[in-house]
This record gives sequence, structure tokens and C-alpha cells, in this order.
Amino acid sequence: MLAKGEVPRLETKVTTSFNIPEAPYGTNYVQYLREWRPDNPYNFTFSVLPAIKVSPSSASPGSKVTINGTGFPADDNELTLSFDGKDTELDISTSSSGSFTAEFAIPDTIAGKHEFKANMDLTSVGDVSANLQVQPRITLNPAHPEVGGDVTVTGSGFASNSQMSIKYDEVAIPNAPPDKPITTNDTGNFSHTFKVPESSEDNHVITATDKGGNIATFGLPLEGEAPPAPNLIYPCDGQRFGWFGPQLITFRWEEVSDPSGVTYTIEVGQNTKVWPPTATKTELTNTTYAINLEPGTYFWQVKAIDGAGNESEPTLAPYPFKVGLFSVWFVVGGIIIFAVIFILIVRAFFRRVREYYK
Repeated sequence: MLAKGEVPRLETKVTTSFNIPEAPYGTNYVQYLREWRPDNPYNFTFSVLPAIKVSPSSASPGSKVTINGTGFPADDNELTLSFDGKDTELDISTSSSGSFTAEFAIPDTIAGKHEFKANMDLTSVGDVSANLQVQPRITLNPAHPEVGGDVTVTGSGFASNSQMSIKYDEVAIPNAPPDKPITTNDTGNFSHTFKVPESSEDNHVITATDKGGNIATFGLPLEGEAPPAPNLIYPCDGQRFGWFGPQLITFRWEEVSDPSGVTYTIEVGQNTKVWPPTATKTELTNTTYAINLEPGTYFWQVKAIDGAGNESEPTLAPYPFKVGLFSVWFVVGGIIIFAVIFILIVRAFFRRVREYYK
């Protein structure tokens, strides 16, 4: 049963709708049965026409699309399918209901509207067509490059013989050589190699744009492996530096290597969490750094950061170190107190001398 309807009270007309099921090309029949006269049906005819549909309707070169056909002659193996006038060389046969399904990989071609055509020997209908919108795309090799390493961006589906503009985030990638612009070939393809710039971010976007305004983007995930944690050299054994006032402490640690380059961050604090830090220095490229510290007990740690922004675990020195025993103000206060006591003693001495000679 395709559909069911009822005649309203005091009326003689019934209206209903149904979807045409899969059926072969040509004349087909619909039978209308009345419940009170099932032996006397009405027969209606309708014509089924062929059609094709492309899914998805937008794709890039190299992608596969599905072509669904309906309403073609039943059990027909003489059907041919063309793309932009060229035979796809797909082996297509229709079912008993005149339908078929085929997959096709989009060849290298330029951006814009392209046409599939189903060709058959039906002079009353002719060719049946469906459109596909070709979109550009870009790929990278390697897909996960390292900062400072070479990466090749390959594009397809752009305008033919068009000069390209490539950006890494918002930074334009220069031509190489400078006097030779990046240009697509006849089928809208191009390839260009450049070095991945340094950045503290983990993810980036490469954008390729042709003169016709066709744009393709590629999310670039950089390598995510953190560099090794640095080994600390000095101070590490609970040293004491000086007795009075601030001291200039030179910290040293071992070098860490990473293909994308490494910088260091040093933090000095007065507890094992080194928080809040008394002193911090980031983006150090050397493995030594000197900090002027007031008297007190300190802890310190260093972590390594590579060019892709991956951070190592911080290495905490095993023992605290001490700076001075007395602060400057403690010394100054002690001198003042000593001076006051000395003056009082001297005054008392001279007072006693004067009393003796009276």
C-alpha cells in the first residue's frame, strides 16, 4: 500500500499523496481500491523519468562521491556515465527497478561547477545530468612537522594557472626563489616547500588562496612531545652564600636538546612549590643565570620549553640553599644599637671621672 485516504462526510472526493517508489523508466500504474468495492479498482498511469544525484554535492579532487540513479530502464548494462564529457569507465548496471549506485574518485581538476551525465539510448529523454561543485584543498607532508623543519604543502582544485598566496596563521610564506611566484598548473594543482616558523602555540592554520578567491585551509598540529627535564648542577647541596646582605647567586643546569630548539625558565621561591616565586626568568637560551637575592632560605627549579611550546616537567633542586645570615637592616640596626651603648658607656665613664676629681 502506497497511501490511504478517507472521504469526508457528505463529500464524494478523496485526496491523498504518496512518494513514487523505485520504478523503471516508462509507464507505470497506480491502482485505487475502494473498501466497499474491492473488485472494481481504478487504474491510473504515470511516467517515470530517469534522474541522477551526486552525494556529497561538493568535493575536492581525490575525494570519492556517490552517484545514485533512479528511473532508468530495468536491468540495463548499456548505461555509461561521464564526468565533464569524459567517460568515467565505471561498470554500471541498473536493477530490476531501474536504479544504480556508483562511486567515483574526482580527478585533478579546477575549482567550480562540474557535470556528471548518464548516457542512455532513450531518444525521448536524452542525457541525464547532475552538478558537482569542486572545492580546493591542501595537504601537508609530513602531516606533523617540527618547528624549523621543512614541510611541503600540496594543493588541488584551485583555479588554473593562478598565482597562489600561502599564509602560516597571518604570516605570508615567501616564494622560493623570491622571483618565482607559487603558481598552479592547468588542472589547479601546486606544491611548495617551506620551513615551519617558530611559535609558542601548539596548533596553527595554513591558508592557500588563488587569484580567483578560492581558499583552502589546513590545521597544522605541531609535534607534541615535550623535551627532557634539565638536570640541575649548582647550587644543589644546601650551600650558604655570604653572611651579610644580598648575594649574587649564579645558577647552572645541564643543556637539553630538541630539534625545534629549547629555551629555559628558572624560578626561585621560599618553599618547595616555589610559589609565589621570588624571582623568575623565562626564554633563557644559556644554561646559567645569575640572580641577586636577599638573605633567606630558597628553593629553585628549571624547566625546558621547545620551539613548539611543549614544556618539560620542572626539575626542583633536592636541597634548599641559604643566602646570608643577617640582613643589611639587621646589621645597620646592630651597629646603631652598639653605637648607642658605646656612647652611653663613654658618657658614664667621663661622668665618673669628673666626679672623682671634684
